[in-house]
Amino acid sequence: MKHLSLTWRLIFISLIFGVLPIVGWWLVDDFEGKIEQHHQDYYKQQTNNLRLLIEQLVAQDGELQQRLLTQDRPEQFVVQLRETGILVDGFSDEWYPYLAGKKQVRNFGQNASLILVEDQDYLYGLYQIEDNEIVYRASQLGVELSDKVMLNIGPYRLQFRPIAPGKTAALRQTSQGFREVTPIYAQWQENSKGYSLEFRIPQALVGDSIFSEIHDIDMEQQQRKLQGIYSFTNFEQLKLDSQLRSGFFQQLSSEHYRLTVVNTKGDVLYQLGELSPSLQSNWKNKLWLPQLSSSGDFEIEMDNFKGKTKISSSTLDQALSGDFAQEWLLRKSITKFYRALSPIHKGNQTIGAIVIESSPVQQKLQVRHYWMWFSLALGLVWLLCVWLMLRQSRKMSRRIRSLRDKTEQAVTDSGQILKVIEMDERFDDEVADLTNSFSYLTHRLKQYHDYQEKLVARLNHELRTPIAIIRSSLDNLSLNELSVDEQKLLDSAQSGASRLSQTLSRLSEANRLEQAIHNSEKIAFDANELLQQLLASYQLNWPEHQFIYEAQTTGKVYLQGSPELFVQMMDKLISNAVDFDNKTRAIKVCLSELDKLLELSVGNAGPTIDRKQLKDIFSLMHSSRKTNSNHLGLGLYIARLIAQFHGGKIQARNRKDGTGVSIYIRWKNKHFTIVE
Repeated sequence: MKHLSLTWRLIFISLIFGVLPIVGWWLVDDFEGKIEQHHQDYYKQQTNNLRLLIEQLVAQDGELQQRLLTQDRPEQFVVQLRETGILVDGFSDEWYPYLAGKKQVRNFGQNASLILVEDQDYLYGLYQIEDNEIVYRASQLGVELSDKVMLNIGPYRLQFRPIAPGKTAALRQTSQGFREVTPIYAQWQENSKGYSLEFRIPQALVGDSIFSEIHDIDMEQQQRKLQGIYSFTNFEQLKLDSQLRSGFFQQLSSEHYRLTVVNTKGDVLYQLGELSPSLQSNWKNKLWLPQLSSSGDFEIEMDNFKGKTKISSSTLDQALSGDFAQEWLLRKSITKFYRALSPIHKGNQTIGAIVIESSPVQQKLQVRHYWMWFSLALGLVWLLCVWLMLRQSRKMSRRIRSLRDKTEQAVTDSGQILKVIEMDERFDDEVADLTNSFSYLTHRLKQYHDYQEKLVARLNHELRTPIAIIRSSLDNLSLNELSVDEQKLLDSAQSGASRLSQTLSRLSEANRLEQAIHNSEKIAFDANELLQQLLASYQLNWPEHQFIYEAQTTGKVYLQGSPELFVQMMDKLISNAVDFDNKTRAIKVCLSELDKLLELSVGNAGPTIDRKQLKDIFSLMHSSRKTNSNHLGLGLYIARLIAQFHGGKIQARNRKDGTGVSIYIRWKNKHFTIVE
């Protein structure tokens, strides 16, 4: 890790945050497998326990034994348990989950169906009847023929004969005529195919059998005529197949599993309980179960035993043959459920089978919720870390940029220290250490620079008097008659003294110029006009050299700086060009306007400079002359200082044809203005 860059470290940490949810999901999948295995073992044992209990019950209950042994099961009317909310309004919107248990009849090409659903308090029913012409009673007391539904499901023989769509009274016939049974609530509504009748009866008024028939009346030539009577119960009483009336088996009902008891023909004798308990209808569960309804119920595919009066499958055949059978259905779904089938014996005879169906969906959802909350918490931690890192990185970046700006303001391009960076005492971290190191460095450099400046002044002050004494002594010696050798030695000493005095003068000049640059104010001046005047004076000063000036600009060029310092810079550049000029070509000065740049060039014919030394010729005390001369290498150094003061960048290049050297100064557009 210590060899990785900061970027790769951040990427590595982010990958860890990204891999953790994947590892968590893998663990969830593994844990779900263990849940399924435990679920299978538990309900396998539960199936065996219930089988033994039912076999004991069969041995003691002759009626149950008879029902299992009877091959031709008498027809019964199935009553389903209410699993969803039902609003008695005459419409079938809430009845979709119960369509599998509807009873249908057909009369003269018209269909009719009846569905019964119950809970502990009420019995609900829905008639859906096709009728090409609906005939109502003329009034409440009318006895004329009209469409009606007759229902006998308890102590009363009920009739539903509305005078109009809407709420309909349940009527029972007495010796004094028809009387309304007020505890019964019913709604009659018309539809495109006929009408529907929805009712609700208290369980106290419900018996153990049902008889129902429909009277269809049509109008022919203004006369009411009976078109037909058809019955859902074949005009006889049918026993209600109700889970709430299953006696002992009702005690075995559970919301965690569904118990189904069948005979050897596959006829369902009892079916109690639920495949899975109702779930909370919240966004977490709907995330995994989009089909979850608002009441917490959901449909499970391949649940082919629910609400059936007769079932068949290969596993059921195996159980009825005397062997235990089990299977998992919907293996790739969270609603995957377990089905265990065990034969019911009477002695050595198989007389039926018990089917236990259960789904561990609730436990799986709980595990997935834990994984989801873990992932959300991990995501929040990751976002918090990212926010903290961004916040810290912005703060660090701001402080580093501030340190960079302070450094650029403290140190010039030539390495001169303008001011000392202050110590950072507000923070105690790496950036503060770096700032303090820069502060210490600039402080030491400032001290060294001040020492150099004072050293030049001190040398100039301290050496002037000894040099004057030496030169005076040499002058006195020159008045005496000397031999040729002595005269040579005297001349050499006088030359050295003069050179030493000149060196001190030039160093003092450079020092004064640096101070003058610091104290100079910038103004706008016309560089083009100033260069024309300078070239004219240079031609007078050096008549043996030829000078050419070219202005390739679109107007007057105004530079921000000091005209006096600019003149000194040109003096140094022209003096350098004159010293190296071989007089084969004119010394050319050109001021040209480039793409958002201004360029000033001074070129002369003469010797070229080694490419490695092109950047060094502007350094202090550097001279590329190969002959002895009085030059100390200060001219181009001073020119560079003045060019930098004016915002320019100076550089030297050999001419492409190898005939000499040109010095270029370039300014960006923020340092000059061209007025057409």
